[in-house]
Amino acid sequence: MNAQFRFSDSISLIRNIRTSGTITPSSKRLIRKLLGPIDFKEARYIVELGPGNGCVTRALLKRMHPECRLICFELNSDFILQLNSLNDPRLHIHNVCASSIREVLDQLDIIEVDHIVSSLPLALIDDDVVVNILASVKANLRVGGRFLQYQYSLKNYSDLIPMFRHVKLKFTLRNMPPAFVYECIK
Repeated sequence: MNAQFRFSDSISLIRNIRTSGTITPSSKRLIRKLLGPIDFKEARYIVELGPGNGCVTRALLKRMHPECRLICFELNSDFILQLNSLNDPRLHIHNVCASSIREVLDQLDIIEVDHIVSSLPLALIDDDVVVNILASVKANLRVGGRFLQYQYSLKNYSDLIPMFRHVKLKFTLRNMPPAFVYECIK
């Protein structure tokens, strides 16, 4: 990734701070830590919430099994245009709220998913919407599946503990800003 590409990404993220929650793309270190718990040989259905400009999406597609499907939920039409340019048949992009997971999975004839990866800025989203999103995450994740979320604060950490069998908290300084990574096992 060259400096020009990063600068243009940052401009887009700043312009869309309310939905992106950041001003810089996620670092390779953060992405590696976020996706580390996924067994890409076994996973066949992965949901991504808030893919933004697609830096995590590209990493997922690079690692995914050829038979795996990636279902993305993105509200911002500028980001959807960028995601559509990835041209990967395993990628399914939906312009709906992350709380609509069940409706989209029903359209795709998918009962449950192996993993849900989220870049949603939960701290910037209304509390009642966050509750609906997290309930949808839990309801559509298979037993033993993982919900992987990164955040720049611990505001929603306590919301996850009663919902999941096990919640691990990690931290990476190698991101701007430094980030917390939640690994939640259903």
